[in-house]
Amino acid sequence: MTGNSTRIHYIDNLRWMTVSLLIIYHAAMAHNTWGEANYICLGESGPASFIVVFISPWFMPLMFLLAGMSSRFSIRRRGYGVFLRERALRLELPLILGILIINPILSYIADVTHNGYEGGFLAHYSIFFTRFTDLSGYDGGFCLAHLWFILVLIIISFLSCGVFRVVDMIPPSRRTALLPAGGVLLFIAAVAGYDIKLLGKPILLYLSVYLAGYYVFTDDSVMERIAKIKWILVPHFVVASAADALLFVYVPEYEVLNTVMSCLSFALGVPALMGIGHDLLDRTGSLMKFCSCISYTFYIIHFPVVVLCQFFLMRTGAGSVLNLVLTVLISYPVTVLLCLFIDKIKCMSCRVSQENSL
Repeated sequence: MTGNSTRIHYIDNLRWMTVSLLIIYHAAMAHNTWGEANYICLGESGPASFIVVFISPWFMPLMFLLAGMSSRFSIRRRGYGVFLRERALRLELPLILGILIINPILSYIADVTHNGYEGGFLAHYSIFFTRFTDLSGYDGGFCLAHLWFILVLIIISFLSCGVFRVVDMIPPSRRTALLPAGGVLLFIAAVAGYDIKLLGKPILLYLSVYLAGYYVFTDDSVMERIAKIKWILVPHFVVASAADALLFVYVPEYEVLNTVMSCLSFALGVPALMGIGHDLLDRTGSLMKFCSCISYTFYIIHFPVVVLCQFFLMRTGAGSVLNLVLTVLISYPVTVLLCLFIDKIKCMSCRVSQENSL
């Protein structure tokens, strides 16, 4: 892996598989039992909350780790300057468009369901861009919503390039010797820095796993060792995640044990899933290529699809369980179709641009 520029397919496959969980995650979040605000609330459900808590400890760390791995191969092929320009183009424009088009939908639904807003959607833009509170949008105001990931990834990408340049000054032989100690330090920093937050997110944890992806998980020898113990890691990861979810949802008084299980879910889950990916998902095909190609667009547009499904199903009188099931069943095909439509528009725009340049 470290000696060539061949595409590592399991990175792409793990990414789209992880992103695909977001529809289930966000649909279930509307039923959480701990009173966390949401764009639409549909009654408490223990099983739905279990799903949310089971996924939470390892989901975003895995996303940032995969981003760190991808950046390593991109920088190796193109260099720092091209990488940063491409990263800015790929991340900043979708972030701006998402804030202008996607997030107002979420804020509007929140204002209607929580505050009884009776105006039209377009009229609500004046509220969206003038009501600044906690940036969640749960009160109908301005929000980053799920696009916080893109903003934080932009920040981490630029910060990390400074780290990469400094580390590049260290002789290669010394860098190799420092790799194990560096991996341990990154793990400690990830866990210890959980409470250091930006935009309400554990920025130091995400920076640490991004750097771990860049330096540690792109090393062949490291991945081979992880792959060898994956079937030891997987059951322990599942047990820790299930225990974390059970304790948090059903037995909240065991707070210390719950915290330990949550940390174990993260610490075991990320390498376990990487080991599975390394051995079982390093392949491609038409379906995998398709899913990988639409995964970024899928991430951006899935949330309003989920919330709109929940909103209109609620209007029909669908019960809590039926709403959850139908939202998941409807949101997947609708989101995929929208991804295809958006990609078609992008292809047409590129074609028109090329024709105009002739």
